[in-house]
Formats: sequence, structure tokens, C-alpha cells
Amino acid sequence: MKKPILPEQLIGHFLGVGSVGETDPKAPLAYVKSLRVPYAYELPRLREEDMIRRFAALVDGFEDKGDFVMDIDMYVYRDITEDDSPLLPDEAHAHSLYLMTQNASYNLFKTQQPAPGTMCFSTRGIDGRQLVSRAMFHLYSSLMSRAAMGQMKHLSQCCKSIILCQDDPALGFVSKMLHEGKGEDLTLRQIVQSTERVYPVNSIPAYHYCDDWRGLIEDDWYVLWDGQPRINHIDLVSFKPEIESDHAERLNSFLERGGSIALGVLPNVDSGYSNPVVETLRQNLEKTLQLLHDSGVDLGLLSDRAMISTQCGLSSASSSLCREIHEKSKEFPTVFRKTIKSFI
Repeated sequence: MKKPILPEQLIGHFLGVGSVGETDPKAPLAYVKSLRVPYAYELPRLREEDMIRRFAALVDGFEDKGDFVMDIDMYVYRDITEDDSPLLPDEAHAHSLYLMTQNASYNLFKTQQPAPGTMCFSTRGIDGRQLVSRAMFHLYSSLMSRAAMGQMKHLSQCCKSIILCQDDPALGFVSKMLHEGKGEDLTLRQIVQSTERVYPVNSIPAYHYCDDWRGLIEDDWYVLWDGQPRINHIDLVSFKPEIESDHAERLNSFLERGGSIALGVLPNVDSGYSNPVVETLRQNLEKTLQLLHDSGVDLGLLSDRAMISTQCGLSSASSSLCREIHEKSKEFPTVFRKTIKSFI
């Protein structure tokens, strides 16, 4: 059994997905900086801070002819794919990358960026069609590899260790397009393997998938659990962990190989709360762990390989909920340890 990729001091702590429901870039500074794992937050209510736009704007020709339209020529294509120098979004598209690092020092810091497949699905050509093709996937793989290096270079000036998370909410939709023959000769396995190569060698790899993680299976290949060990974030509010024994075995194998899970057990909108944050966590975590236990997941393994998170980002949450979740997160490790102990 391999050592968990998750540092021991982070067990049960809060992992922010990325987005927050604020409009002032400085508003989250204090409550994000106070976390055990501070992170580069996004403010999607500001147009420039959209997750896709933040990085696609690095390409000359993006949105010259409409929202999320990528219209490039061969020279721009070669400029992105044949150069391996680091790239970094400017402050207008990524305020927190600059605000969080001013006169700061961190033992651990988390940042995130879209995975190449989600970039393909979320941008369109001038014909209006999504850019899911071998050529455009190569472009976005190159772009996001360079962006990952750029983020690491920028953050390493004040951060000892960096969690780099690839957000891939559209992977399920991409897989469906490939099965429908809409991705030329691109395959899901090629996409997943190329996505894994985006992580810089000196990063702690993480991965965020907020759709139905239970169905991310192709033949006998469990996409989330059969790949490299990393911190996988999954939505356990919308998609309860009621899984077959084969699925539980693959999840256990992932944990045995050092993988970890960010348990998305907290709602990400105000309407999801009828009780305070900590009580909601306690109730949802107990129900989730019971279902995982009943499905055959080894909670003994999970006990030192898990963090706590919201089901997805907080872009639709009120400012007050964003603040409460972050400020109450100091209590999350105690709640996690006490709750999971009752199952072991």
C-alpha cells in the first residue's frame, strides 16, 4: 500500500473548489487566506473571471467573433503548440493569483484550471460547433500545460507546496460526443491520458468532476479510479454514493495506490441549507459514509485519505454563505474524525 498523496495535516480539512459568490475581488481575501489550504479563487460574476475565458483569453483570436468563439489561424496554432514556455493569465482575468500572492507566504496553496477536454467542449468555432477534435484537443493540451507551468512558476515564489486541480465538468459530455462519432478519431482514453500529462511534476495533482461520477465508466475502465493517484473531488450531494461492488473495489484500489478524495458533501447554494453549516456537514457526512460503507468502500482507508468540500463551486452562493463555510471550516476536521470513527 502506497503512502497517501494527501498530506497528513490536511485530513478532514476544507478544499475550496474555486469559485465564490462575490463581485469584489478583494472581498474573499481574508476568509480564503485563513484556510489551512488557501486557494486562487474565481469570481464568475465578473465576465473576465469565467473559468474558460480566464485561460482561453491567452490565445490570440479568442472571442474576436463572439462569446467563447475561438477563431485562429495556423500561425497562432503553431505559436501555442510549438512553444513550451509558461503562460499566465493577466490580473484582469485572474485577480486572486495576484492579490493572494502579494506580500504572502504559504506552506501549501491550491490553484485550478480547466482540463483540455472541457476547454474543447466549452468553446466554439465560427460555425457554432464545439471544438472537440484531435487538432483542437492538441491545442488545448498545449495551452493548459503551459498555463500549469505558468501558475507553478508564479506561485512557487511564495508557496512551498502547490495543489494543482484540473476542473473537468464537461468530460461526460465529451465522452457522449465521442460515442456519437463527433470527435473525429479522438478517444476518451487519449483525452484522459493527455490530461494526466498536464500536471507539472512538482505539483500535488487534483481533479474536479461535478457531474454524475458514478457513470464515468467505459467498458471495464473506471475513469476516476483507474488512473494516476491524485485528489479526486466528487459531488456527493446530487449523486449519492450508491455503487456496485465492482465500483467499490476500484475505488478502494485507488485509495490503496495513494489516491485521495475530496468529499463534496456540502451544498453549494443557500437553498441547500435548513441548518447551520457545521450541522449540515455532520448530517450529510454521516449519510454519505453510511452509503459508502454499505457499498463496500473501505472507510478505514478513506479515514486518512479524505478532505471536505462543497458539491461544486460557490459561484451561485450568497456572500454570507461563502463566508460562513470558510470561517466554520476550522471545525471540519473534528467533525470528519468523529463521524468516520463511528464506522471503523
